[in-house]
Amino acid sequence: MTGPKTATLQGSFDRQQRAQEFVRQVLDVCAGSKRAQADLRSGLGLPYDRCQRMHRHLMRLVPEQNRHPEARQPYYVVAALIAARSRGVRDEDAERNSAAPAQETACPSEPGGTPQSWWQRPNLGASLAEAVNLGALAAGSAESELHLLARIGSESLYSRLPALVGQVNGRGVVLDWAVLLDDLAGWDYSQDRIATRWLESYFRVRDAAERATERRHSDPLAADGRSNDSNGSNDAISEENQ
Repeated sequence: MTGPKTATLQGSFDRQQRAQEFVRQVLDVCAGSKRAQADLRSGLGLPYDRCQRMHRHLMRLVPEQNRHPEARQPYYVVAALIAARSRGVRDEDAERNSAAPAQETACPSEPGGTPQSWWQRPNLGASLAEAVNLGALAAGSAESELHLLARIGSESLYSRLPALVGQVNGRGVVLDWAVLLDDLAGWDYSQDRIATRWLESYFRVRDAAERATERRHSDPLAADGRSNDSNGSNDAISEENQ
């Protein structure tokens, strides 16, 4: 007999699978036609009612249960953000999306399922922290933006995303579009929970990078680039996996 918790987990799994599939389809549309990609890009930063050129491509891709404009808006936002990226970056997105193993979104109720795996994928907070670590964003700006996003409604959030994502495009920062779509779709009824997760992920990734830097500076051999024994190699691998 299926209990409430199992049903909730199954519902989350199904929603995440739909998000993953939608991202794959949007990337395929962009790769298949420059005109279609331009149509999707035309909706960047616009509300659903002004995205006329996007409908012909997305009407069949957005899940049927998302019939209301407010429910469809997150899909349009993510599609436009993907289409606004350069072809080379979109190709990298497609490669990552297609290479994601089944376990990444495995249903927790099934044997071998990994309930935490979806949440281990980078959300917006983790991606912004990565941008700071790579020098694409200033730490103060990223933190201020995250705190602002945590306080605003979905429409304001959608309008701020294009500029924010634009700052890290092509800078080596991984953006997990399926995770972002799932978060945007739940923003209106789980804003505090999602915003908290973004902030936690941001500071976790930043803290790991700062601790790794401190360890390198405190190790004269590592700082001088002269650590070539097995212990040094193991330390580097350990730091990379933090």
